[in-house]
Amino acid sequence: MAAKISVGAADSGRDIAAAIDNAESRIRSAVPMARVIYLEPDLHRSDAAIGDDVATSARPQDAQA
Repeated sequence: MAAKISVGAADSGRDIAAAIDNAESRIRSAVPMARVIYLEPDLHRSDAAIGDDVATSARPQDAQA
């Protein structure tokens, strides 16, 4: 399983780590057979700011399997 976790530019390292830990925990609860989980933090930008050709990142609350 691999996903990007959207984080704000002002989020601290502690906030980012907590979001990733939370997402991993939720994935493991939903998909117990998931053995390897890669979660990458990515700065949250509005779609208007990055253009229509770039895929939107998963936000921590969306990281459910």
